[in-house]
Amino acid sequence: MLGIFKKADSPQYELFCSSVRGYSHIRKDTPCEDFGVKKSMEGIKIFAVADGHGDPNCLRSSIGSEYACRIACEALENFAVNVADNCFENKLFDRLEFPVLMDRLVRSIIAKWTNEVDSELSNHPLTDEEYATASRLGDEYRRGIRTERMYGTTLIAGLLTEKYLLLLQQGDGRCVVFDSEGKASQPIPWDDRCVGTATTSLCDPDASRSVRSHVINLEENPVIACIAGTDGVEDSFPTSMEKTHAYYRNILKEACEIGVEAMENALATDLSELSRQGSADDVTVSGFIDVKRTRKFLDEFEKANELVNIRDELALVNNRIKSMESGGMLEHLAKTYDGLALSYRTSEEKYLELDGQCRELQEKIEAHEQEEIPDQEKLPSDVRELLSKLRFTKDMLAPAKKDLEKLTEERDEAKRIYDEVSVQMKSVEERYLPRKEKYEDLLRQKSEITDRLSELESQ
Repeated sequence: MLGIFKKADSPQYELFCSSVRGYSHIRKDTPCEDFGVKKSMEGIKIFAVADGHGDPNCLRSSIGSEYACRIACEALENFAVNVADNCFENKLFDRLEFPVLMDRLVRSIIAKWTNEVDSELSNHPLTDEEYATASRLGDEYRRGIRTERMYGTTLIAGLLTEKYLLLLQQGDGRCVVFDSEGKASQPIPWDDRCVGTATTSLCDPDASRSVRSHVINLEENPVIACIAGTDGVEDSFPTSMEKTHAYYRNILKEACEIGVEAMENALATDLSELSRQGSADDVTVSGFIDVKRTRKFLDEFEKANELVNIRDELALVNNRIKSMESGGMLEHLAKTYDGLALSYRTSEEKYLELDGQCRELQEKIEAHEQEEIPDQEKLPSDVRELLSKLRFTKDMLAPAKKDLEKLTEERDEAKRIYDEVSVQMKSVEERYLPRKEKYEDLLRQKSEITDRLSELESQ
């Protein structure tokens, strides 16, 4: 067998694995379609996760995912022994030789998996109820056409030896590697066909060509940990893949604080809660950690996770701001509100001015009407002359009253316009002011979050 981890200062990797039934599967009383394994022996450590498809036509995907993990583990163990016995390690790091070795390995896994699911179907034929479940493909299954689809599953698997870390992936899910500086990355090339709920699968006709692989020379690029997770993990953090990395950092942090075994025992509860609050899907994680080396990065992990949380908070606020700005509704309401505010002030000023003029003219008319004119025959001539002027003034009352009537009409029209604008203003205020207040609050939040982010990044 391989010699591994013999030196006192060599990495001391510990495996872990946990798989839980998803929240939606519990509510619907459907089986867990995920599966995960870990396997440790002298010189070799292997881990794998698989996610059976939730499509009703893949009605036995829970079996397919289990077979995928177990077959991959067996194949990777044989591969490791063969590489060591034939001293093929250098071929793994040769860009021409590596694809050849991977093609053989991948084809052997898929062939074995296909044979196993075919055998399982022969031993346990579909029932009438299962045919009814696979409504879209039921007729094809009855005729034996591509029956492996009912076992469809993804797969992520890793092989760890003293010299290399080999990673394989078919379909979605994520495999995150933490290097010797504690930095997280996803070295396995991504398949662009894995979008949303769509994924490639071991049951695809071209499955061997769509399996991606990656190898890390540990002598040149040491790693402290690696975690593979089904898409139930990442789908619980739809806003950012960095949130998935942060979650994995928390797993590693807990392993350092309470030990790998205790962390693994706690994972069942943690993953169940993750599923309940997040994707509601089955969730499986498996991988390894060197606690001693990882412990050195716990402060950096804490800072990195805080940065992720702040950036996620900032992204959320920015999205809300963009949502409020999109479509131009806020801008339209602002312009409408400003225009109405100007009309409101103008109409109010005009009304108040006309109302004041009406009151002033009314008071003058009333004052003149209350004046009494005495018998002129008994008055001196000079007084009679004054009274004549006064009579002339009173003769002016008739046109003054007409002026008042006209002025009153203008005032009433100004009041009508003022009241109309007031109603419009109130209607716009009810729609605009709460939005404006929320928008300004979001801008304040953005400023505060940006300041916090800048401060943390500068530390």
